[in-house]
Amino acid sequence: MATREGQMTPAVEPTEAGFTDTGARSGPAARPARVPELLIARARRGDQEAFDAVFTAYQPALCRYVRSVAPAHVDDVVSATWESVARSLPRFRGDGDDFRRWLFTIARRRLVDEVRRQSRWLVVAGTEEPEPEPPVDASLDEPSWAGRVLALIPTRQADAVALRVMGGLSVVETAEVLGVSEENVRVLCHRGLKAIEAILAQEGADVADAV
Repeated sequence: MATREGQMTPAVEPTEAGFTDTGARSGPAARPARVPELLIARARRGDQEAFDAVFTAYQPALCRYVRSVAPAHVDDVVSATWESVARSLPRFRGDGDDFRRWLFTIARRRLVDEVRRQSRWLVVAGTEEPEPEPPVDASLDEPSWAGRVLALIPTRQADAVALRVMGGLSVVETAEVLGVSEENVRVLCHRGLKAIEAILAQEGADVADAV
C-alpha cells in the first residue's frame, strides 16, 4: 500500500519522544503522530486522500513495532493490519489516540495469527526449517538490539518493550493493547529493559546508547 505521489502530509499534532519508566532509560522512538479526528472521520466516510494521510502518519511506527518482534513477517503482518483497518474503519469511532490504540491492537492480533500460521506450516512441512530472519533495517532508527535481543527475553516483556520503545505507545495505550494494568506494563518494561541491559553487557555493547 502506498500513498499517491505529490500528496502533502497533513498537519498533525506534536507528540512526546521516547518514554520514561521507573528504572528505565528514555526509549529511542518517538510516539506515532496524532492524526486529527476530522481526518479520521473523512477516511471513515471513504475519502481516499484522508486514508492515505492516516496511513502515512502511522505506518513508520507500525513497521518499527512489527519488525522488532517478527522481522521475517513484516510485510505480511503490516499488509494484513491495514486490510483489517480498511474493512472495519466505517465502524470505528474515536479520535487520533483511540485510532492509534486500535491500530496497534489489530497489528498485534495479526502478528499472533501470522506466527501461528507459520508454526502450523512448519509442523505440516516436517523437515522444513524456517528461513533466517533478516537483519534489522537501521534506516528505521531502531535500537541495535531490536529483533534480536527481544527474542531472548520473556514474551510478555518483549511485547511491552516493543510497543513502548519501537511502537512509541504510552503506558496507558500499551496496557489497553495487551489487556493488562498500567502497573503491569511498567513492571514488564522495567524487567524487560533490565534483561536487555544484562544481555548487552555480556556482549560488551554500549548499554547506555542501546537502551
